[in-house]
Amino acid sequence: MSPMSMEFEAKPSGRSAASELAQGRAGVPTVEEWTAPTNLKDPYGFYLHVYGDPAAVIYQVREVKKFFPESPIYVMSDGGLDFSALCAQEGCTFVLCPPANDRWHPWPFFRRLYDAALSLGTKYIIMLEPDNTVHSYIKRPPPADVGGLLVTGRSFGLVKYVEKMARERNPDFKWTTRSMSSGLCGGAYFKREAILDALSDETMMKLDWNYLGEKLSKEIFSSDFAMQYAFAARGWKIEPWDDAAQMDKDKDEPLTGARDASFKHYCSCYPGGKPTYNLKLSKEDMKLFKEGGYEMTSGPYSSSVCQVCYNQTRYVELWGSAKCTNKLPFQLSEKLLQRHHPDMDTKPCTLPWLCKPGKKRGKGVESTDISAPVDPLASYTLLDEATLDCPPSTKMLQSVNQCQDAATKLQKKLAYTDELYQEADPPGCVFRVPDDDIYFNAPEEGQINGNRRVICQNLDRKEAQLQDVAENRQAEGVST
Repeated sequence: MSPMSMEFEAKPSGRSAASELAQGRAGVPTVEEWTAPTNLKDPYGFYLHVYGDPAAVIYQVREVKKFFPESPIYVMSDGGLDFSALCAQEGCTFVLCPPANDRWHPWPFFRRLYDAALSLGTKYIIMLEPDNTVHSYIKRPPPADVGGLLVTGRSFGLVKYVEKMARERNPDFKWTTRSMSSGLCGGAYFKREAILDALSDETMMKLDWNYLGEKLSKEIFSSDFAMQYAFAARGWKIEPWDDAAQMDKDKDEPLTGARDASFKHYCSCYPGGKPTYNLKLSKEDMKLFKEGGYEMTSGPYSSSVCQVCYNQTRYVELWGSAKCTNKLPFQLSEKLLQRHHPDMDTKPCTLPWLCKPGKKRGKGVESTDISAPVDPLASYTLLDEATLDCPPSTKMLQSVNQCQDAATKLQKKLAYTDELYQEADPPGCVFRVPDDDIYFNAPEEGQINGNRRVICQNLDRKEAQLQDVAENRQAEGVST
């Protein structure tokens, strides 16, 4: 395996110029060629997502080579250290990408994993992070298309939205609780064809990321959560994998996964700290890495921990091209910018990944305005019992604005000025009994909750009569 060091994008391996010319379309492979494994020596290739921690990275490359001598290794640095010398010595591929804190921004994160899959050419891609340890060749073959650590009790929102998209490719797909319990962090595996399908620039942008971010929490943009949505939205099978273990407070017994798992992931609570972060560099290994050329700890572009800070236009302005990120334009919605970076409305920009330093930011993408107007004469009823619906002669509230008006007139506190997504609560304007406050809930369906009460708008006489007529007609239609 010949070493490589790449500055920009990885190219698919295993294709000859002769085969391309024979097709009369040099450089334009078919879908089948993109997705078909090209490295047949070993079904597993390794993608190492790194930034610093040189002792851990060097150790990890050598451990992979020890247990997987025929497997290709692809090391990507997110604007951190340059490990090209390491890969020249150890026979791996190294790519230095611009800094993007891609763990919190799926557009560069997906593209970098996609490029790795193209380059590695193996049936499966194993993703490792510097805090993983490698213990053996794989003992339990991957049972699904995608899999990782078991995370008990986890679930995701907007299931119907995702399943509707998934059925374009997989008509019978169900995003199950078991699928959701698979943690796609270091130690996770992915079928190459799943990556090249779900994480391509065009496919991942079919998901409305602003909609997801507005309805859910900012964790939707973290890599573990974002990949769940991306693969599920294409109907790929996701399951926990026992060959990846989560180590917790017990030094020997994993929290989840097999005790003899091939790959282990560690929490910060692990006794003595994460093992690979305790490693020391030898004098000889000091020559295997260097500064990557990007500011890592200071300077105007040092926002390495900035979350919800992606703007494709600014990325290109900063780094000169869209290398290592999605080629399609994207910017966060105005609602998300105001929610996560409220100071940007009143102060000069200090987040260069979103705006030019020292200047006021530009507007984000405006969300579709679905706010129902407020009737200044409206009156409201706070229901006595837990329910999902409003009784006759009343109607559900349709917006935060209406809910705010109801809170004022009922002399209750409005807990949030933005709509929330709480599937365990009823939809609409909701009174939280223990908290004695109100918020607007916009779940896909919602549920009756004993500690929640729906607030309804009272209909005037004319509206009530029209409601009665409509209900009678509907009943007659059902009966006939």
